[in-house]
Amino acid sequence: MLLQRIANYIRNHDWFAVLVEIFVILIGLMLALQVDRWRDGREELELERAYIDRLINDIAADVPDIEYAIELQTMRLGLVHLLIEAAQNPDVALEQPTRFLGAVDQAAYTYTPALTNHTFENLRTTGDMRLIRSEGVKEVLFEYYNFDDEQRQYRPLQFATESRHFELAAGVLDTEQSMYIQDAFLFFRPGEDKLAAGVNVDELDVRKAALRLGERPDLVAWLPYVRSLQLEQIEVHEMRLARAAATLEALRDYANSIADNAPKNSVN
Repeated sequence: MLLQRIANYIRNHDWFAVLVEIFVILIGLMLALQVDRWRDGREELELERAYIDRLINDIAADVPDIEYAIELQTMRLGLVHLLIEAAQNPDVALEQPTRFLGAVDQAAYTYTPALTNHTFENLRTTGDMRLIRSEGVKEVLFEYYNFDDEQRQYRPLQFATESRHFELAAGVLDTEQSMYIQDAFLFFRPGEDKLAAGVNVDELDVRKAALRLGERPDLVAWLPYVRSLQLEQIEVHEMRLARAAATLEALRDYANSIADNAPKNSVN
């Protein structure tokens, strides 16, 4: 119908009417494109909001794991100190006999929490990172997850330190003591020292183990390295926790800013 009308205008040389029809068609197309852009913008805004909420949930879930890692490595630092003291004075081991037995095995253990990075990886691999319009938010996100990736390159060195400790400490506990640790599933965690300390063990055998510890100069000389490892682990976890807090703050501020359809271009 429209084409026929335009054809009639052309046959009648009514160029003004032709221009009016073309103008109306162009206006209609522009309005349709504008509506499509508006609809796409709304969909992208909703998707951005969903991603921000998921990122907040992911990092909020990391926080207690990181806090636990700090507590765990702090407890293991205490185990190292117990071994250092017992190496100098075997009677110290008798004050906490069960804890001492466990310390021989577990003083060099390390723990690195696995961060929840599903949403971040999805943003990176799908190209949806463009949906987050705040450069400041993207910057703190990359800093948070890249820091974790950078620290994991040191895991082989940590494993080497642990392995060396196991090698040097082998034989400090006698067979019965080692089997006791295994059969009792004696694995120290924060807040569980009192339970372990209440288990009855042969104090004479514990003192003999402490004497064997002190008679191993290589092991005694290695303990400061284990202590350094635990101190480093605590520091790294504290840095990881600080980054988690900063990232959460940035994400929550940005979530509040886009709640009123007024996203910020940067995070102060």
